Amino acid sequence: MKKVKIIKHMVLAVVIILLLPFAACKRGKTNDFVIENDIKAPPSTGLKGTTVSFDRPDGTYTKAQAESDLGVPITMTWQNTDIYNNQVRVRIPANSLSKGNIVNIDVADGTEYEISFKVRFGPNFDWSRGGKVGFGLHIGNGYTGCNKADSGLGGTARLMWYNPTGTKTNHVTTGTYFRPYVYYKDMPDDCGNDFGKRSKELKTDTWYTVKIKVKSNTGTNTDGFVYYEIDGQTLLSQAIRWTTNDDYRKIKYITFHTFRGGSQEYWEATTDGLIYYDDLVFTRIAN
Repeated sequence: MKKVKIIKHMVLAVVIILLLPFAACKRGKTNDFVIENDIKAPPSTGLKGTTVSFDRPDGTYTKAQAESDLGVPITMTWQNTDIYNNQVRVRIPANSLSKGNIVNIDVADGTEYEISFKVRFGPNFDWSRGGKVGFGLHIGNGYTGCNKADSGLGGTARLMWYNPTGTKTNHVTTGTYFRPYVYYKDMPDDCGNDFGKRSKELKTDTWYTVKIKVKSNTGTNTDGFVYYEIDGQTLLSQAIRWTTNDDYRKIKYITFHTFRGGSQEYWEATTDGLIYYDDLVFTRIAN
């Protein structure tokens, strides 16, 4: 009888030993599964971007029409703008500086925004020295016009086209590029900083896709962010301190600025300049 019990215990021990690897595998799979499920995608803000394709009949594009398409108010004077072939076209008058269309789009306040758009310079566009082009972002009080933003009460992120040798009397056909144009608390000079960045060379009658992203900083920290991209290639990716007062840290407007200048006559051109825009998308990522 005693011998039978010993044999039973031996058989039971063998069974347990044989089952141990399977039990271990099962626990391992269970643990792996739990770990994988702990890796979660960032939660959605529930905020959707606005897309504007400007699909309207050719003709004058009024401020009221633009506000209807954008879904938000526009401040400042809307001018020199029409629709051509389902694109927005802005005319920069000849022999002018800071003339074209210079407005701010009054979007909901936010601490992080992303915008993208397409831009094309007309086939006979005179580069001259350069100017401001397209859509950008306005933080707090927003600063432009070589008014240094070192008060810590706001900033702007806009885009320029620029040619270092072009002038009103020197009609260049090569050497033009995009560069960032950024106002922020720690900017080194009175006029906007380009951080030494330039895009590939630009051509007339060619579409370019631009993306700009801005994140507000907190307090006096350099934990904000600015990002520019041209045709999928990063132009600027930079930590930044926009403000030092949280009352002014939020993004208040999307800028839509199209004009020549600079303030000196050599930024002018002797002919009207036509710039075309399409496929604007703007997204408030964070409140």
